[in-house]
Amino acid sequence: KPETNSISSGQVLQQPYPADKARLVMQEMADLLVYDLVEKGLVTDQIVLTVGYDVANLQDAKRARAYQGEVTLDRYGRKVPKHAHGTINLARQTSSGRLIVQAALQLYDRIVDRELLVRRLTIAACRVVAESAAKPPRETLQLDIFTDPAELERAERQEEEQLAAEKRRQQAIVGIKRRYGKNAVLKGINLTEGATAKERNAQIGGHKA
Repeated sequence: KPETNSISSGQVLQQPYPADKARLVMQEMADLLVYDLVEKGLVTDQIVLTVGYDVANLQDAKRARAYQGEVTLDRYGRKVPKHAHGTINLARQTSSGRLIVQAALQLYDRIVDRELLVRRLTIAACRVVAESAAKPPRETLQLDIFTDPAELERAERQEEEQLAAEKRRQQAIVGIKRRYGKNAVLKGINLTEGATAKERNAQIGGHKA
């Protein structure tokens, strides 16, 4: 397959969400993005998030007084807190749900203003390449006299085995979703109040490459 620059997914929430509730949706979006990568045989080493805030943040007097950040105008000319945007790099090119979702949530926690209501979310896997073109992990460890090289090697081998097992599970789930529909396999998080994956899966073109 040819190399692709990025795969992204965006969502406008039906109503303003508190930051913690929006975090749940971001986790779902990251999970769906992972399966998109697996299905297309792609890997990434960079995740980019954008969190857009709702106009209600500045229309409510109490919230408006508390907010000291930058203000911009939305497409309707209304004042709204400037969106949050950030990037996180992974130590390896991967389509591992464990690594990608963990990184996405870490980034979300770093950039979001927890006092504001969220209305839009966008996640992108950048620097995407075919899995066959993936390079070895870049992570290097500084050894010292207390480091047991054999133990380190065992840990690295165990990590690779866990990632390989995860990949097999992911590919099996992709096969089930392809045959029976995207909602054929759901996680507990997808049934939580405020979750949106079931509705997103029912839409055509929920992801764009």
